[in-house]
Amino acid sequence: MLLPLRDWLLAIALFSGGAACVIWFLYVYAVKRRAKLSGYGEDELQKLLSPLKGNGRKQIERLYGKCYEIMSNIPGISRYTQRIRRRIAPLYSYDESMIRMETGRITLLAFLIAWLTAGFVFLFYPDVSYMLMILLGSLVLHGILIDTLVHRAEDRLLRQMTEFLSDVRHFYHQHGMVDEAVYDAAQIAPRQLSLHAEAVYGTLTSDHPERSLEIYYEHAPNRFLKSFAGVSFLVREFGDKLLPHGSMYLHALSKITSEIRLEILRKEKLHYLLKGLSVIAISPIMAAKPIEAWARHNFPAMDEFYTGAAGFAVKTGIFVLIIVCFVLLRKLQDTAKETGSRRTGRKPPEQKWLGNRLVNAVTQRVVPAVHSMERGRLQKLLREANSPLLLEWLTLRRLLTGLACFLLVLGMFLIMQRLTLQQVYFSPTRNQAMFGSLSPQEKRKALEAAAFDRNVIQKLERSGRELREMIAEEMRLQGFQPDPTVLNTAGERIKAKLDSIAGAYLSWRELLFCFISGWAGYHSPVWLLHMQKRMRRMEMKNEVDQFYTLLTILAHFERMSVEHILEWLERFAVLFQSPLSACLLDYEAGADEALEKLKEEAAYTPFVRLVERLQAAVNHIPVKQAFDDLEAEQQYHFERRKQDYERMIETKAGWGRWIGFAPMYALVFLYLVIPLVYMSMQQMNLYYQQIGKIS
Repeated sequence: MLLPLRDWLLAIALFSGGAACVIWFLYVYAVKRRAKLSGYGEDELQKLLSPLKGNGRKQIERLYGKCYEIMSNIPGISRYTQRIRRRIAPLYSYDESMIRMETGRITLLAFLIAWLTAGFVFLFYPDVSYMLMILLGSLVLHGILIDTLVHRAEDRLLRQMTEFLSDVRHFYHQHGMVDEAVYDAAQIAPRQLSLHAEAVYGTLTSDHPERSLEIYYEHAPNRFLKSFAGVSFLVREFGDKLLPHGSMYLHALSKITSEIRLEILRKEKLHYLLKGLSVIAISPIMAAKPIEAWARHNFPAMDEFYTGAAGFAVKTGIFVLIIVCFVLLRKLQDTAKETGSRRTGRKPPEQKWLGNRLVNAVTQRVVPAVHSMERGRLQKLLREANSPLLLEWLTLRRLLTGLACFLLVLGMFLIMQRLTLQQVYFSPTRNQAMFGSLSPQEKRKALEAAAFDRNVIQKLERSGRELREMIAEEMRLQGFQPDPTVLNTAGERIKAKLDSIAGAYLSWRELLFCFISGWAGYHSPVWLLHMQKRMRRMEMKNEVDQFYTLLTILAHFERMSVEHILEWLERFAVLFQSPLSACLLDYEAGADEALEKLKEEAAYTPFVRLVERLQAAVNHIPVKQAFDDLEAEQQYHFERRKQDYERMIETKAGWGRWIGFAPMYALVFLYLVIPLVYMSMQQMNLYYQQIGKIS
C-alpha cells in the first residue's frame, strides 16, 4: 500500500532531522571530551565545534555576506535586516565585514527556523487559520532567537574582557606604559575584542586624544569598555601613582574586572532562571490544535464547543493572553540595560504618524493640558520608567492601542455571531438519544435533519407563516406524511434554533464589553510603564553601587572635579542617563542649582545621597575627601550588593514563572478541562433524562 505524499515527506524529514541531531551530538561530545583532556580554551573549543575548516569556513562567511546584500535589497526584509544590524553593530565596531556576516547569519537562521517550523506544523495540521497563528508565533520566535544570539555575543565580549584586562595588567608590569600594555594585550585578544582594544590604543596615541576618546565613547558596546578607555586615558595623560594598596591604574583595572565578573554572574543566573519561559509562553499556539484534535477524537461531544462561538472566544482570549505574557516577559528579561548599551537612534513610529494633520489634531485634543496634574504625573512616570517617549507619542500610542482593542473585541463578537449562525444552520442535528460518536448512518440522518430545519427556517423567514404549517408542508414536499409526534419534535427543535438565531446579534452587554476593552487598551501603555518603573527600581540600586565603584577609581585622580565626575557618571549610566545629561547642560549656569534639579528629577534615595556628596565637594571639601570612606567600606558594600542581586533575581524569577506558565494553564483549564467537565455534565443530564423516560 502506497503512503500519501505528506506521509512520505514527514518520514523523510523526521529521519533526516533525527540522523543529523544524532551525528551532531556525537561530534560535540567527542570534541568537548577532547577539549577537556587537552585543556583547550574557549576560542579553540569554538573552532573545533565548527565542522568547517579553513576555506570552507571562509566560503560560508562569504555566503552570509552575500545573503546580507540580497536581503538588504528586498523590500520589507531590508528593514528587518537593518534592525538586526543596528542591534549587533556596536559589538563588532570597526569591522564592517564581520557586521555584514553576522547580520546575514542571524537573519538567514531566523527565517529558516521560522519557515521550517511552520512547514513542519502544516504537514500535521493543514489548517489556514491555525497556520496564521503559527506564523505569528514564528514572528515571536524570531525575536527570541535574535535576542539569544545577540546576548550570546554580548556575554562572550564580557568574558573576553576579563582575560584582556588580565593581559593588560601583565604587560603594564613589564612596560610601565599604558599604551604599550594595551597594544600588546590587543595583539593576543580574540578578534571581537581586539578591534575595540586597537581602537582604544589609537585613541591613546592620537594627536587629539580627548576628541578621539569622545568618538570612541559613541561606538563602545558597553560601559566597562568606556570605563577602561577613560581610565587608561587619564593615567596616560596625568601619570600613575602609588596608593597604599599598589598602583592606581592596576587598582582601577581590578575594580573594573570585579564589576564585569559580578555582571557576568548576575546575567548567567538570571538567564538560567528565566530561560525557556518565552518559549513556554508561546507554546500554547502550537499545542492548541493537538489538544483540540485529541479532545474531539476521544470526546465527540466537544465538537460543539470547538466549532462554536464559545471555543472561538476562548481561543482568541488565550492568544491575546499569550501576546500579553510574551510582552511582559520581554520587559522582565530586557537585558539591554545590563550591558550598558545606549539607545539606538531609532525613532518610534508615533513620531512619524504625528506628521499627519488629522492624527496630530486628534492627539493634541487628548493630550493633558500644560499645567494639569495629569500631565505632570505622566511626565514623571515617563522619567521614572526611563522611557524615550514624549508625552504626545505616549498619548497617540494609547489612542491606537485602545482603538485596536475595541475593534479586536468587536470583531471577535461579530465572528462569534457568524459561527453561531453557521452552527445552527449546518451542524448535524443530534437527537437526545444520540451519545458518543455518530455512525455513518446516524451522521447522514443528522445532516438530513439539519438540511430539513434549514429549509423550514428560510421559508419561514420569507413567508411569515406559522411554524407547524411550514414543517408539515416541508414534510409533504419530501414525501412524508405529517405525524403529530414528529411535528412536535421538529417544532421544538426548530424553535430552539430560531431562538439561537434571534440571539445572534450585538447586544448592549457585548457593546459595553467592547468599550471596556478599549478603555483597558487605552490605559495599557501606562500600566506597562508602571511595570517598567518597578523593574527599573530593582536595577537602580545596582547602578548606584556601580557609580560608587567608579568613584573609588576617580577620586584618586588629583585633577578630578565634580563636573568631570558627572561626565563620567553620564557615560556609565543607563537608568540615570537622562537626568545626568540635563544636569551637565545646566551645570555651567550654576552648579548648586543643577545638582538640586538632579536630585528632584532622580528622586531615588541612594542616588540623592551620592549627589549630596557631590554638592559637598563643590562647596566645602575636595573630591577625594568627599568619598574617602568608600574604600574602607568596599568589602561590606560588595557583600551587600551580592545579597541585593540574589533578592532581585529571585523576585524576577518568581514573576517570570507565573507569567511564563499562565498561557499554558489557561490552555489546559479553559480550553480543555472546564469545557470537558461542562459538556460531560450536559451529557450526563441528558442520559438521566433518557433513563427517566424509559422507566
